[in-house]
Amino acid sequence: MNPRRLRLPQLLLLASLALMACEAPEEASPLPEETPLTASNHSQLTSHADIEDFLERLARASHRMELRSLGTSTEGRRIPYLKVSTGEFGADRDERTMVLIYAQQHGNEPSGKEGALELALELARGDHDDLLEGADVLLVPQVNPDGGERHQRQNAEGVDLNRSHFILDGVEVVALRELFHRWEPEVAVDVHEYYPWSDAWLAEGWLRLWDLQIGLPTNLNTDPEIRRLAEDSFLPGAIRALKDAGFTSHNYVVGSPEGLRWSTTNFNDGRQSLGLLHTLSFIYEGRREQEPAGRIAHRAEAQRTGLEHLIRFSSQEGARVRSTVREARRRAEAGEIGTHLLTMGRDYGDAPLEIPVEAVLEENGEWVVTDTVTAVIDEFRPVVTQGRTTTLPRAYLVPATEEGVIALLRRHHVEMETLDEGTELEVERIRIEGHTIEELENPTAIADVAKSLERYTAREGDVLVPTAQLRGVMVAAALEPESMHGLLGNGQFAHLDQVGDFPILRVPR
Repeated sequence: MNPRRLRLPQLLLLASLALMACEAPEEASPLPEETPLTASNHSQLTSHADIEDFLERLARASHRMELRSLGTSTEGRRIPYLKVSTGEFGADRDERTMVLIYAQQHGNEPSGKEGALELALELARGDHDDLLEGADVLLVPQVNPDGGERHQRQNAEGVDLNRSHFILDGVEVVALRELFHRWEPEVAVDVHEYYPWSDAWLAEGWLRLWDLQIGLPTNLNTDPEIRRLAEDSFLPGAIRALKDAGFTSHNYVVGSPEGLRWSTTNFNDGRQSLGLLHTLSFIYEGRREQEPAGRIAHRAEAQRTGLEHLIRFSSQEGARVRSTVREARRRAEAGEIGTHLLTMGRDYGDAPLEIPVEAVLEENGEWVVTDTVTAVIDEFRPVVTQGRTTTLPRAYLVPATEEGVIALLRRHHVEMETLDEGTELEVERIRIEGHTIEELENPTAIADVAKSLERYTAREGDVLVPTAQLRGVMVAAALEPESMHGLLGNGQFAHLDQVGDFPILRVPR
């Protein structure tokens, strides 16, 4: 039997159909219907592997998502993040505010990660496309994967990542800050949890009950207009949004019933360090429970609600946010900041702080909530006060012998110039003459100094660090020997804290 012979038109038709089959687009991957936490009925915290799988599925299924990696953790785990936009990410900075969200720097504080993943799913679905008309979002759900897998605060090398933003001794923080330097977002939030079960509060029979505390940029070297925007506009709106969603919230306070204040002004953490780079920068502190997954659905939803409001504010108030941040950055780069605050203290407000707390009793080794009562805290010091100040010099001169200082400044992307050998400059020589203990956030030894003018001849490798740059305020906070949060307070630069001539020189305006 002869095989069937096909005519030429039939052959052409079959070839055309085969070609169309090859060129047909693949069917779009379906979006996940729920987060890993929800899929486990809120019984299992999301693992690092599940985070990677979930984000990959979002990015495959949604045109709003692009999945990237910051790099790897100490133990080699990938640190994924999402670039979220309804258009070309970062292409329209005049109309869209860029927002950086980063969670779980502390591995034993999981609700921020879970809330961020829930928000990521909503963004991928298009639930918040109205907000993405005015904002692009960088979303890092888990900065510390090694700590997250262990459920420990620090990374695998024992580094507290939210105390690493100045010295940069955590590889994960270095990677995170490279992302900031790449895009310089106008708005940022660092997502954490606070622990209400401290002995000092339980001794009074109280538990702090806020679902979310919101910390502001309180370091007084952050541009005052940025601080005003955070306190007067963002914070009241965030508290209202959380209340409308059924959550309690408050400005972030730390301490015990014997004494409370707003949280730290130290720029070794994420919030204040980005604030000194003239960013509208916050910290969220959700309420932890004694069990890692205790009430995790409620905790994660509080974080998600707070993050949604941050994007909403950044989008709807975008013109004001962008103009405030960019004017502050312009002033810094133009050298228009003339004064630098070296130390800050705390003072009382107008009245004691009255806050709702949960009253608890211990029964059979467990704490049982009995009621909600009002706690009156007389020792409340919410006012950040000015201490020592100095004029901001035109530049700092760091001698080549201070290789560690120069290397640290380079890791912070600080602009600097290597001087030609033999260059002569008029400089201020600083001499440390002793120390005074001052009551700041804690009793702190502050250097007492004297200054004198002299001529200096540059040696090979000396660098000049101008203060007229985005990072100029941070440079002053680091290099001034009287700075309460500067290099002298860090162990690896202890050699600088000696009575006698300080090696780093000031170049007057």
